[in-house]
Amino acid sequence: MLEMDWSGKVHGSTSAQGFSTPSPDGSRYLRSTDRIMVEDWRGHTLGALDADPSSYGLGTWADDGQHFCGIVIPRGSGPDAGTASLWIGAPGETGRIVAAVGKPGSEPGVAACSIKNNRAIVASGLFPHWPPGGTRYLITADIQLVNLTTGAIEFERAYPLGNLGGQAETGTRGDWVLIAASPDGRYVAENNVFNGTAVIREVPSGKAAATLHGSVRGFSWDGSMVVLDTGGGRFAEVQVTTWSDQKVVWHGPGVAQTMLARPNSKDILMGVNSPSGDSSSLIAVDGDGHSHVLGYASVSWPCPCPIGL
Repeated sequence: MLEMDWSGKVHGSTSAQGFSTPSPDGSRYLRSTDRIMVEDWRGHTLGALDADPSSYGLGTWADDGQHFCGIVIPRGSGPDAGTASLWIGAPGETGRIVAAVGKPGSEPGVAACSIKNNRAIVASGLFPHWPPGGTRYLITADIQLVNLTTGAIEFERAYPLGNLGGQAETGTRGDWVLIAASPDGRYVAENNVFNGTAVIREVPSGKAAATLHGSVRGFSWDGSMVVLDTGGGRFAEVQVTTWSDQKVVWHGPGVAQTMLARPNSKDILMGVNSPSGDSSSLIAVDGDGHSHVLGYASVSWPCPCPIGL
């Protein structure tokens, strides 16, 4: 794994074996072997997370860059059995269970975790087919907003699933949704899988704040801007947009596969595939729409991208 700053300058490398999930500022990451270790961007061990790797599910770093929020599953239970719990911990600390999350039939993961706002957003997903036996999609079944102190579920929203496309099923296709969450846990983007629109929803009020044409890949650190995929095929375009007034601050051809929000900044880093799909690049865009390319084609994602070097 190459280590680079936001200008694209490479500062070093580290082994990719067991590498997983960099922190938002790129200063540390997880390495999973027989234990879940935390290392800094130079590869120095900072300590272990107090969680069993064999019972650990999808998680994300909290916005303080120190804690990690994940999903723990009892031994002998599957990830979609409805027995999962939200967990939070940091190197050298005893981790703690926050709350039971998820429902039977879908697998929960942490979409956002904010120490600042004392909340985490847990999204439960599944992989149905449409048409029956055809293309497989990742969709969101429900979301839960969890208070990190009390474990209370402060907001919950289930999405209609309709016909999930099993081989023997009949019925109309559901209006499937795939969500993205802002790092501060204040907003979710509900991307309709089939109709090309996205609803920005405030939580915990549940109020729909905006409707965008396209699919939201993620939010800037403060939640004010989104990376939006629009169009399709040779007309595919990536936009960086302020969703409240739908002002496009940057756009370019291609499809954004992934994005990273720079902490305490409006800067965004995107992994963009060309419209033809035969090349890819890492593009950094600031809040004023200025952009530069960090690398092409062979760059792995996510990168540690240390800040301040």
